[in-house]
Amino acid sequence: MGGVGSFLRQNRTLYVGRITVTEGIEEIVARHFSEWGEVEKIRVLNNRGVAFVTYVNEANAQFAKEAMAHQSLDNDKEVLNVRWANEDPNPAAKVREKRRLEEQAAETIRKLLPKAMVDELEGKPSSKRIKKNDFGLEGFEAPESVRYGGEVPTVEELEDDQEAESTQPLAIEDSKLGTGLFSSDSLARLQHVAKSIKPVAVPLPKSTGLGLADYGSDDDE
Repeated sequence: MGGVGSFLRQNRTLYVGRITVTEGIEEIVARHFSEWGEVEKIRVLNNRGVAFVTYVNEANAQFAKEAMAHQSLDNDKEVLNVRWANEDPNPAAKVREKRRLEEQAAETIRKLLPKAMVDELEGKPSSKRIKKNDFGLEGFEAPESVRYGGEVPTVEELEDDQEAESTQPLAIEDSKLGTGLFSSDSLARLQHVAKSIKPVAVPLPKSTGLGLADYGSDDDE
């Protein structure tokens, strides 16, 4: 494969062939290919003279592919065959790549959305709620009668709350399962936030009175 890789997936791994295998070949490959960007991992097949170089960023992999094509390492007689590596069929590698893309997408959303909205999506208690519980006094904790609206909960009610909290992680784990880039729980929170945003009405432009309704023609005579 040539060019910039595949448009269907993000490719950050290069296939490097025709390597002259010597002692310390992994360090040699790392030294030459780290000049073009941060390398995530390197795997060398000594019996085949092949190396797989994975970069942190796809842009660095694209630049290294063009820069190291038909070049040599420490042996001037070798001519490297550098191209895009095929997708790793290992299921564990696919899971790691999917997790990395999800974390990258989540980090992008955190940078775009306000902090209060991010805390709401992640289920974190807001600063207003924390301030309300301590009544602005550092180290103060409101009694149960205040937190529960003037009534102290019974032992049975506390046990019911504990049972609900113990079953909540199972529900959360089930909601996180999904086949898309985002979990169903995150999508539900995003839909809730989207509904809370009110659309802004845009006023229509006023007519300038330049219509063609009063335009005369020869048929009127």
